[in-house]
Amino acid sequence: MKNRNVTGIVLAVIYCIVLFKILTDSPPGEAPNNPLWAYTMIPLGAIAITSLFDYVIKFDLFDFFKKKK
Repeated sequence: MKNRNVTGIVLAVIYCIVLFKILTDSPPGEAPNNPLWAYTMIPLGAIAITSLFDYVIKFDLFDFFKKKK
């Protein structure tokens, strides 16, 4: 398996959890009323974040701590 950027994966998981919580938040007794495209932003954002850290930024915070030891 290719060496993946762990920082990008961690940020993508945090992004997915936070966005899901925001999208499903609604007043008590009511269903969330969001368009379908709002829920497609969860996987698209995660792909964008991991791609950005893998190919553009190339900075891995967890790898930085391993090299210091």
